[in-house]
Amino acid sequence: MIDIQEEVDRARYSEILQTVLTTIGAKVLLHKDYESDYQGYVDISVLLDDGRVYSYQYSYGSCSGCDEWEAESYSDEKIEQIMMDEATIFDNIEQYNEYRKNIKN
Repeated sequence: MIDIQEEVDRARYSEILQTVLTTIGAKVLLHKDYESDYQGYVDISVLLDDGRVYSYQYSYGSCSGCDEWEAESYSDEKIEQIMMDEATIFDNIEQYNEYRKNIKN
């Protein structure tokens, strides 16, 4: 199991992301980029048990003035749903690798 909280230095909302990744069967961390501070972001891609790839990026702030989820008083369940609905799901690792190759160029 991937410990995403440790991988991203306990960035805000990483405990909710951990729940999402556990639920969907994340098994291998393929990519991570993050900044873990009062404000920051997390950008991850993981290989799932079924061979698909889950890719998601979010940013956060330190207060309701700069963090939309806090400003909207979203519950953990609502944030989990956002993390599922707004993620990019690739059908397989080859499709994901092609995408990564294209964004690097």
